[in-house]
Amino acid sequence: MLKKSLISIAILLSMPLAASAAQIYSCSVTHSTESESGVVQSERITASSPLTDNGDTFTINPAGLGEKTSPALKAIKTPDGGQIMTAKALDGMMFAKFSDSYVMRNSKEGYIYTDCKPVSKN
Repeated sequence: MLKKSLISIAILLSMPLAASAAQIYSCSVTHSTESESGVVQSERITASSPLTDNGDTFTINPAGLGEKTSPALKAIKTPDGGQIMTAKALDGMMFAKFSDSYVMRNSKEGYIYTDCKPVSKN
């Protein structure tokens, strides 16, 4: 019986741990729009906005519009050997994650979260 218990413990210890906890960041946010004539305007709207990265999804609250969570992101290789995580929501909104940047946009408007720094847990 003791041998079975030891084997069970050894198996449990050798199993990978569950996904890590979400990481909270503080990011600079830029809002961009494109007019019907194709003119793009961009404006930095805040230097410190929270973003929660859950690994394969992220959650933002752009300009106080309410929380938006990306669909499950899938990895895509870039021509230079890098990787971008992307997803498209049913409403046509696109989400992307790369380096320390996160993007949520549709064909005419978007929010770009850059210069993301981990928020320290006190």
